[in-house]
Amino acid sequence: MVAAGAVLVVLGSLTALGPVRWVYDHTALPVASWFTGIGEGTGGFFGDLTQVRNLARQNAQLEQQNATLRQQLAADDETRRDNEILRKQLGLDVAGAPPEVGAEVIALQPDSYRQFVTINKGARAGIKPGLAVLSQGVLAGTVDSVSATTARVRLVTDPDFKITAEDQATNAQGLLEGQLGGGLELDDIAQTDSVKVGDTVTTSGLGGTVPAGLLIGQVESVNTRTNAVFQSAAVATSLSTSDLRFAFVVLAP
Repeated sequence: MVAAGAVLVVLGSLTALGPVRWVYDHTALPVASWFTGIGEGTGGFFGDLTQVRNLARQNAQLEQQNATLRQQLAADDETRRDNEILRKQLGLDVAGAPPEVGAEVIALQPDSYRQFVTINKGARAGIKPGLAVLSQGVLAGTVDSVSATTARVRLVTDPDFKITAEDQATNAQGLLEGQLGGGLELDDIAQTDSVKVGDTVTTSGLGGTVPAGLLIGQVESVNTRTNAVFQSAAVATSLSTSDLRFAFVVLAP
């Protein structure tokens, strides 16, 4: 083998292998280069395929993380809303205030006319018809009917809702009524009484089991009728019926 190698070296140096080299350069070498190109292309293809798979897997992981974060944000938003509602209610718990029964809203029935909700506490918790119900820091309505474990609440925005109320700044009194399509109106106010836009309206505590001083809303506009015995005022409430989650029934003293 050493001798054969030496002969090839000598022949190569004497250019005796020129025809053989020419044949190799024009046949075997192109074929080898072609196979090398195929190998490199195949390797690149599988490399790209692996990279695509890795990117798809990373994208799926990111989508899962985004979904988890969205769920956490939604839960945080709901918790924040609940905390705001509870903080507003706690702001009403002053010394000497009548006791309350906390409950959750389990059914909502607001439509273009009737406005009712159902809560998960009833007669067993001491709840009875006519009691005031607070939510979101304001008067939400009064108890309409009661079962052993649930109660139906007529909201202040129901057209048949009525309760005596007063202007906290001037002590002007009237009959607060719900309006068709939402809204409140303080009616039957004496013309000699003063009512101004922005005044706070609260329950008067007259004629029922609802105590005085429960926040209802603010005077939005005043309608003074010429040559009439009474005037009226539109009252704006911050109560949002679509966000009712908790209710606090004020027990009669």
